[in-house]
Amino acid sequence: MITAYFLNHGHWTVIPHQLDDNFADMVDCGFKAVAISVSESEMKYSRRALEIQINLAKKRKLKVFAIPSRIGGRFAGAPLMPSLWLATHPHCAVPNRGSRLPIACLESPEFVDWVKEFLSVLIGDYDLDGLIWDEPKEPGFISLHPESIIRYGSSPTEEQMCQGFVNFLQEMTAYCLDLFPRLIVSLFVQISDPEYFTERAAKIKGIRYFGYDGNLAPQSYFHEEPDWHKYRIEEAWERTLRECSAGNKKTFALIENTLMPASAIPEYEANLEAYLQNYRPNQLAFYYYALNNEDPETVQEITRRMMKKYL
Repeated sequence: MITAYFLNHGHWTVIPHQLDDNFADMVDCGFKAVAISVSESEMKYSRRALEIQINLAKKRKLKVFAIPSRIGGRFAGAPLMPSLWLATHPHCAVPNRGSRLPIACLESPEFVDWVKEFLSVLIGDYDLDGLIWDEPKEPGFISLHPESIIRYGSSPTEEQMCQGFVNFLQEMTAYCLDLFPRLIVSLFVQISDPEYFTERAAKIKGIRYFGYDGNLAPQSYFHEEPDWHKYRIEEAWERTLRECSAGNKKTFALIENTLMPASAIPEYEANLEAYLQNYRPNQLAFYYYALNNEDPETVQEITRRMMKKYL
């Protein structure tokens, strides 16, 4: 399963023939599925645009995965934005955040019910093949929300927070599969997450693919010197194998071919070739025309060429 990450594309300025060209090109690259981000904003203002994208992808015989993005500040995906729902339901936010972006309290019944409503509309209204839970955020952050204290006592621990996130993901996954039993559900996490969380998340019933994302080249956001903002994707492989084996999951990897200055592109090419020679996750994802590369055409051409050569 080779998946194209296609984040927050074409939800505002919608040019169907250009989108169709994109999906035809994905198929030519060798992609079998496309992953489309769906944030609260898309579910408010871009419902028809999302349907157009999904229908065009299906016409090209691509499987379509939705990425519920930035939901309650508890997941990644695109665009980078605080939760709109939390802005109008601040009583459901974890209170002890300081200057950090708000995140929802996972013990809040009101938040849980809202997420289920969001997912029921997403799965019920669109012809989806799967969901990708993208980078659960801060699974070990200790919440002092009243609902957390009711559940865990006055001094919750990191382990309790991690288990609470696992329970939340299990409940949401089960809810989605009850609505559509054939849904393919994937989850990827980060090396920086506590192993207490990742080992248990890999055992969530109903999740088919589990793994990590990571980089193959240094990155920069604009004109600053490039740096390794995230770990190398290879560093996550042994942990992926161990946790997938224990959880009876297929392996997942997302190569973040993003944020590259032109100077890093040769390193990306060499490292991508080495990766594809040595690793075979069951679901491998690349960004399609990835976010904020200085020379996106060259990055995509390299990705295409390596996919055709090795996949």
